[in-house]
Amino acid sequence: MKIANQVRITKAMRLSSIFRASISPIALSTILICASTVSAAEPRAAALSVQQQLPEIQIKEEIRDRVQEEVNTAFGRTATLINGLVIALTLLPTAAGVAVWFLFNKLSQQTTIARQEIESLHYDTISQLKLLISDAEGILGEIKHQNHPADAETDLLLPDAQIQEFTPVNYGNYQQLLTAGDYAKQGDACFFENRYEAAIAAYNLALQIQPDLADTWNNRGVVLTRMQRYPEAIASYEQATTIRPQYPDAWNNRGVVLLELQKYPEAIGCYEQAIQAKPDYADAWNNRGVAFSKMQEYEQAVISYNKALQIKNDYTDAWNNRGVALSKLQKYEAAIDSYENAAKIRPDFYRIWYNKARCYALQGKIELAIENLKRALNLNPNLCKQLAKTEVDLEKIREHDTFKQLIS
Repeated sequence: MKIANQVRITKAMRLSSIFRASISPIALSTILICASTVSAAEPRAAALSVQQQLPEIQIKEEIRDRVQEEVNTAFGRTATLINGLVIALTLLPTAAGVAVWFLFNKLSQQTTIARQEIESLHYDTISQLKLLISDAEGILGEIKHQNHPADAETDLLLPDAQIQEFTPVNYGNYQQLLTAGDYAKQGDACFFENRYEAAIAAYNLALQIQPDLADTWNNRGVVLTRMQRYPEAIASYEQATTIRPQYPDAWNNRGVVLLELQKYPEAIGCYEQAIQAKPDYADAWNNRGVAFSKMQEYEQAVISYNKALQIKNDYTDAWNNRGVALSKLQKYEAAIDSYENAAKIRPDFYRIWYNKARCYALQGKIELAIENLKRALNLNPNLCKQLAKTEVDLEKIREHDTFKQLIS
């Protein structure tokens, strides 16, 4: 502000020097006084303009502060929302994975329960059918005994009845009308009724009419096996495989008979013939494993059981037999896993729990051995007691008080 005044004074002085010659002293002094007056008035005007501008600056600053506050608030809300979305998107796959795992686990449990219920229903249905067949046979026997008295009563009620006699049509011998297939069906029916002699007679009649019935020779061998007439059964299976060399069932059944006769290498040869004819024959693989176990070749047995389980994962006997072989190899944890898989499929099979008890006893796990032995005894008390009394694998728990109480 001082510099500006000095500039104005300098200008005035210059003007005064210019006009000094031409302007009178009075006029010059008048001009100087006016210039000084103007110079003194300008600061007051500037001050007044500054005072007028101060409220405007304050208003602008307040507006700027409010705008900044609103911007900060909006930014904070947006940042919070974005953070929430990021967290949600991060947790969503994890939550979905947990939900899928939970649903899968629940479905697996329900599937296992349903399978067990179906298996139980299957056994119950078979038992009921056997009871119905037994009742039906009893009723048929009673009817046969009551036939003649009923005829006598009829005769007494209608003594004077005139019976119209008709000349019968001669159909010849009824037996000659039956085909080989009819006799074979009769044999099957007799087999399911446990009438083995009648079944053999029907199969023989069928084979007299048509000797090349491979299925009939095989079924005849099955009946003879049930009757423990093993040499005749083997001869029937040989006839079946002679007619049909690639007959897996006949080869497998012949191996079963040879296994009963303790001819283990020959039995293994039959099972391998069955597998060659039908590579996915789970029963033949399982039976091959049993034969190797009988020969104490447990590693080969485990290989056979593994193959059977690859083909049929819910094969109870294969899981149980695999557990026995692994236990003989002292692979106790793997054996326990096999028994547990078998128990999931068929929990009412006493042999699984009995073998599991043996495995725990061999490891010296007394409590677990006793617990599993109890479950086996609940399912089949008489047989399990007899087995436990002489079981070598249970020696470590034989002196245990609970064991003594269980088998007493």
